[in-house]
Amino acid sequence: MRASHVIKGASSNLMCEQLRESSTSLEQAAAVANDINSQDKSALEAEATKVREKHEELMKAVANYHQMLNAAAI
Repeated sequence: MRASHVIKGASSNLMCEQLRESSTSLEQAAAVANDINSQDKSALEAEATKVREKHEELMKAVANYHQMLNAAAI
């Protein structure tokens, strides 16, 4: 959760909307998963799936940001 929060702040500073949105989504999904009772295995698995999906979205946003930097020769 902390890492996605840091990425959210940094991406806001860099004005990178896709990174900010995907890191915010990941942070929110992780917070929900963190609040689930550890005995509720089905809810944990459902939220873990959402967290994995949000992580994948964040990784795509990072790759897109890298492509933009490379294209701009930065």
